[in-house]
Amino acid sequence: MKNSDRTRKAQEVHAEQLLKLSTSLMTAFFVVILIVPISSVVAASFNNLPDTNPIDFFFKLFGSWYAAVFILAELGLLYIVGKTRDNALSIYDELYPDEASET
Repeated sequence: MKNSDRTRKAQEVHAEQLLKLSTSLMTAFFVVILIVPISSVVAASFNNLPDTNPIDFFFKLFGSWYAAVFILAELGLLYIVGKTRDNALSIYDELYPDEASET
């Protein structure tokens, strides 16, 4: 069943769920962006290796193919967040159009 065939209440609940999903994914995006680099530097600083510089460890970790995978995954997540939010807002726009656009 297409979304437009559903009742207004069902469409509104669907839009609310999309916004909640978008918010959760955005939170995960920021957690990963902040936590992964910080935790890798902290882990390198607490390893008892004699010549380990945390900054060198950070550049070694993110200077490899892991960085490309990490960046692609994060960009994909950011795209999904934007697309989900836009879908939810378009449902709300269809349900509750502005009075100015009706005249």
